[in-house]
Amino acid sequence: MAAVASDRNLRHKSLKVYDDEDVEDEIDGKRTFDVMEKIKSDKYNAECVLELGSDTFNFKYIQKNGFYSPVRFKEKDQLGMTLPDPDNFTITDIKGYVGGRRMLDVMECVTQRAMEMSMKDFAQYFEGTERKRIYNVISLEFSQTRLGPLVKRPAVVDKIDWIDLAWPPHLKYEQSEQTNKMAQMKYPKVQKYCLMSVNGCYTDFHVDFGGTSVWYHVLKGEKLFWLIPPTNKNLETYERWTKSGKQGDLFFGDLVDKCQRVHLHTGDSLMIPSGWIHAVYTPADSIVFGGNFLHSFNIPMQLRVAQLEERLHVPPRFRFPYFQEALWYTVERYVCNLTGQSFLTDEYKTKSMLVKKQQEDEEEGIKEETSIKQEEKKDHVHLTPYEYKGLVQLIESLEHLPKSKKFVPAGIENWQGLLTAAKQMLFAHSADDPELALTGEAIPCWPKPSKRTIKRSRSDDGRPVRRTPSAGNRVRRVRCKQCEACLRGDCGDCVYCKDMKKYGGPGTMKQSCMLRRCTNPLMPSTHRSDSVGAPDTPTPIQDVVENEPEPEEEEDGSPPPKKGKISRYRQHENGTPRTPRLEKVKISKDQSPLVPRVTIPRMEKKDLLRHVIRPVSVSLDSSEEYEKLEKTSEEQIENDPTVDRQAWMQVFKRLPQEDLCRCMRVCKAFLRWCSSSSLWQTIDLSESPVTPDALRCIVRRTPSKIDLTRSYVSSEQLSWLIKRCPSLRNLVLVSNSWSLTASLCSANCPPLHSLNLSWVTGFTDSHLKQLISPPTDGRPGQQITQTRLRFLRHLFLTGTDVTNAGVSLIPSKLPHLHSIDLSYCSVTDKAIRCLITAANDQTCIKLNTIVAKSCPDITRNSLKHITEFINVVRIDFRDCCQITEQDCYDILPKLQAQNIVLSEPGLFVSETDVH
Repeated sequence: MAAVASDRNLRHKSLKVYDDEDVEDEIDGKRTFDVMEKIKSDKYNAECVLELGSDTFNFKYIQKNGFYSPVRFKEKDQLGMTLPDPDNFTITDIKGYVGGRRMLDVMECVTQRAMEMSMKDFAQYFEGTERKRIYNVISLEFSQTRLGPLVKRPAVVDKIDWIDLAWPPHLKYEQSEQTNKMAQMKYPKVQKYCLMSVNGCYTDFHVDFGGTSVWYHVLKGEKLFWLIPPTNKNLETYERWTKSGKQGDLFFGDLVDKCQRVHLHTGDSLMIPSGWIHAVYTPADSIVFGGNFLHSFNIPMQLRVAQLEERLHVPPRFRFPYFQEALWYTVERYVCNLTGQSFLTDEYKTKSMLVKKQQEDEEEGIKEETSIKQEEKKDHVHLTPYEYKGLVQLIESLEHLPKSKKFVPAGIENWQGLLTAAKQMLFAHSADDPELALTGEAIPCWPKPSKRTIKRSRSDDGRPVRRTPSAGNRVRRVRCKQCEACLRGDCGDCVYCKDMKKYGGPGTMKQSCMLRRCTNPLMPSTHRSDSVGAPDTPTPIQDVVENEPEPEEEEDGSPPPKKGKISRYRQHENGTPRTPRLEKVKISKDQSPLVPRVTIPRMEKKDLLRHVIRPVSVSLDSSEEYEKLEKTSEEQIENDPTVDRQAWMQVFKRLPQEDLCRCMRVCKAFLRWCSSSSLWQTIDLSESPVTPDALRCIVRRTPSKIDLTRSYVSSEQLSWLIKRCPSLRNLVLVSNSWSLTASLCSANCPPLHSLNLSWVTGFTDSHLKQLISPPTDGRPGQQITQTRLRFLRHLFLTGTDVTNAGVSLIPSKLPHLHSIDLSYCSVTDKAIRCLITAANDQTCIKLNTIVAKSCPDITRNSLKHITEFINVVRIDFRDCCQITEQDCYDILPKLQAQNIVLSEPGLFVSETDVH
């Protein structure tokens, strides 16, 4: 018996042992509302739950309709579940399977407090008759216990659960700890729960951790659910209700407009989507099996719930384990299966594929050894709209996270490259057909290993080593080490030599010298082909070795290698024959360097398959002659009176960027002329990857306009670029993300004149406010009171999520604005009037063009505001469904005094502008 607490420590939050008997003295968290009253009330009668047959709700149904509404099943026959016999299964059996010493997290229902109790003691409490307190167990995860194989969850859950589809299988296979201790947990262990509740148990309203979806099956007893949809209003109310600390005084179902009470009986199943707010009551002793899972068909809600948990400061032990890591692995599986490019470490790939093979052998009874199948790029697979929209937000969320919260798992290498590849993947799938996406197969999954009878060898430490099948005749050839190209040194002047690190280059090309390209590349000595004679059969190339002249002293003065009959066929250390050397080929100085002389040994027709013959590039005896030839070409262009630099510059001005790059490779003179910044005032990098070398070239050319439409540039790259381009005036960021646009909220942003943010995903009023506000990253002592975009003249916001609230901020922040484009935005007449009023009040006196095409909320009232627009040049209201052609002609007579004409319905243009 615990001592009676004083008035001072009545609110103490420490955990109490389960045998406390001072129920009447406990006041912390005690409910003031009557649960039985809420059970009998007719108020909670909304219709949110779908009644579907178990054969209807499958993976194709989710691909087509998503998973947004709860679904109840009266029969479990076609759900693919395996469960114990409810007539013969008791809590004693559960204790036998999980162990009597297993410690459980038990909730005391009156105070909603958590405490610990052993499985043995809880079984005695559950089967006993004296229950001084009401205990509830809702967190017994039994996947790694003997009870795990007896329970199989619905088949549709297995097809969409990220833990099965994306998490490395070997980590789950290596899990040995039965409990949910994070120190020993190697995967999110939340797939199978056993819920044991006595009569009267009540769990208050909550949202499952990480925005996970839930599956329930009532094996014995009954359950009552109150379900509330996760609308924006309801989630905001839930957050305020949780922070208020009045959960015991207010029944959350009374604070919302829509709530449904659902009664589940023995044998019923229920699936609850992500984010649904729900409470549970137990009318009779019950045993329920359930589990949580993340999936690809409601990613935005899962991310939103995770952010809600951050704001509510939910302790880590009550959150979804390894939530961020699961997001990274899911993105990697999508990229790997859709593009063929894997970002997992070799160790993770090898171990996981071997585990998948072992699991298949156990399921199918295959005992033969198999090889590991490499990830290969598949044919184009279409994404469903739910997956595409979710992946866009998921990738943007991962990119925007600070480094301290990215939690990139150990199995992922080069996470920056993964995000770049993911963006390219989304661009390639932006036009996918929803009908073709209904395949019934999950995209983020581990590939099945190929069933080939090839044994796997083992390394010294006993681990299996992966062997890949031969790729047919695709064998990389090796140097002959006999031709002049193989025997000479690096020229030191070609583009590949200058790239080498030993000559001071970055070493990114990984290519040999242009003058050292072998003219007689051979098959490797380890390769065997039916078209080549047997190894023991002398080949014609050996005759050349027999007639080879005695070698002379080497150029460095070292003596020649000894040669005898024993060394007639030179061998490697492992005993394999080495390719004999041919006579060194020399080129006389009077010989033309453009046609090098190459000596080819005579061979039979069947042996020609081992050789490939191709001409070599310019081959000279010394680099001095190469420099002389290049210098002659340079002087010839410079001194030629027929070559006029001004004339060439006029030609270069009319060439596109691709042709300018080709001209740079002609000669050094063209390289200097084509590098002039006057030819690179506009740089177009739309729909193309941006490399570090490209960024350096852009900075050197100081452009005034850069087009990054749908380009694969990161926010770090753009931040680096704008800091070094002070002459930049026009920037195009069409169809990019807000995380990229956020780079402009910096004190280093140049004074732009034109900014195109059309179709930027996730760009809202708050982002616009942040963009046109003074930057906060100035240097110490530097006070910036105005936005860096205050000189902006043209602003394009087409297709963004900007509303009237965001438009009202523009006139006061951008006083030099000439034109604004709000097409396809959710703006109304209020936004148009705000802009026109600001222009007439000389807050934004230069504003003369407003474009608002295809805005469904703009009405004929906006036409009346045009008569008040003093400096009007162009007003475009085309395709606004609430403005008719007759409305345009009715307002036109009032604009005659301002010389405004109607070019076409919805387009009002000044006559001076037309001329």
